[in-house]
Amino acid sequence: MKNCFLKSLVLAAAVSAGIAALAEPKAPKWLVLDKLTYQADVDQTAFSGADALLLTTLVQANKYKCLDRDAYDTAAREQGFGANVQLVPAGYSMRGEIVQLVPTGKTRTVQNTPLTEYIATVSLRANDLRTQQPYEAETLRVAHYCQTHKDMLVHVVRRVALAILMRDYPMYIMDADEDDGELTLSYGRDFISPGEQYEVRRRKAIVDEDTGDTVYKEKTVGVCEVTDVGKNTSTAKLVSGKAKVKDVLRFYENAERFAVPPVAPAPVAAPAPAPAPVEKEISAKPLPSKKPRIAVAPFFSKRNAFTVQGVTIPTRNWLDDMADHLNTFLTQTDSFKVLDRSFGPEIDRELARIVNDPNASPNDVSRLSNKLAADYLIVAEVTFSDVMSPGTDFATGLPLPPPSTLFAEVRFKCIVAPTTQIAWADVVRLDSSRFGGTAEVFSSNSSATAAGLVMEAIWRRLAPADFARNEAARAAAAKAAEEQQKAAPVQEQVAPQPGVQVGF
Repeated sequence: MKNCFLKSLVLAAAVSAGIAALAEPKAPKWLVLDKLTYQADVDQTAFSGADALLLTTLVQANKYKCLDRDAYDTAAREQGFGANVQLVPAGYSMRGEIVQLVPTGKTRTVQNTPLTEYIATVSLRANDLRTQQPYEAETLRVAHYCQTHKDMLVHVVRRVALAILMRDYPMYIMDADEDDGELTLSYGRDFISPGEQYEVRRRKAIVDEDTGDTVYKEKTVGVCEVTDVGKNTSTAKLVSGKAKVKDVLRFYENAERFAVPPVAPAPVAAPAPAPAPVEKEISAKPLPSKKPRIAVAPFFSKRNAFTVQGVTIPTRNWLDDMADHLNTFLTQTDSFKVLDRSFGPEIDRELARIVNDPNASPNDVSRLSNKLAADYLIVAEVTFSDVMSPGTDFATGLPLPPPSTLFAEVRFKCIVAPTTQIAWADVVRLDSSRFGGTAEVFSSNSSATAAGLVMEAIWRRLAPADFARNEAARAAAAKAAEEQQKAAPVQEQVAPQPGVQVGF
């Protein structure tokens, strides 16, 4: 009886340990992306902005800790302000090359729009930065029907991002419905599209007794086709073969794949020291939260100027105007300490004065630097498309609004200053049809709107509690104003005064 009881305890402990091991999430890996390269005969204009889009896609997948090489120089300057800038050793360095982009000659018509099938061939190479051990390259073939070869950009980036992710986080079948044969896949609309087919692979883990490494034996058991995509998951149907939960998926049209890197044994964690006894409760009040320190770096654009209604506006003016608005909006949230980097020369002179002052204490520089060091850097690249001059209504003689064309696209990143890790990245697009007036008013309103959208994204990401409270307060104020307007007697409307109102 005693032995049975002991066996039950041992079995329960083993089951509990197994459940804990399964529930423990994988530690995120560090990833560095090198610039895409191109073979000599590839038209690079079709892939303008591919590097930034690929980096943004991987950051939003929230599975890697991504480092930005381009932002490192900007972050390194923060070392002069007291930030300890260190490039964290990454797990992998990924290099991609666009090998080919050709039309196949196949065409189809969708909603009276003629489309041509293009095939892009991309070669990826992975390199372990810690051991410098190279891995085999994967060759990707991305086929898509589109109007022009430039429309291939999003589909190529999506496929490359998925190939990088599936290296460490394979797509697998999360659920299989026996009644209708539907399969639930572990990736969503950001990476796969309806109509794509994938191999269903059955995996078996094998431990090499000589080295202790875990290798995987795989065999193809079926083919499935994506029928619907959601935000985080997708639905597929089995085209042939069989499938079950936990089966992994591979690209159906690609023969070469990444070699599986060896899995290093997990280090044995030392037992945690016993907590020191609490002699006295000092305070029951929660400590005030520390406000993140944010610095907006000078924005970048490849355009020197853009044209609005026949007036040429310097791009630098628009970028500086947007940065000023962003500093103002971030300050008004009262959730951040905003550091103005436009006074860089003045700060440098103050640091030099303290260093050269024989009566100054060595701690004076340290205190000043600690006040000036940023926790986060906001960097952005802006692309412009010219806004055509509006026409004139033949009946009234009044100018028509500008055409609905893309005016500006802001690709911004929030960088952790001490490590250059990307905390968040996103894209904000402005439509010219939202703005009117003279060219000066157009420029001012559009830069303010762009700054407001970027601020809102940063606020929601870095201070979610404050953002939620602000949204709730704004909704309550709008509801109160609506109820007050319903209860108030009808009064004569006063004509609004001319002017521009900018807010967020």
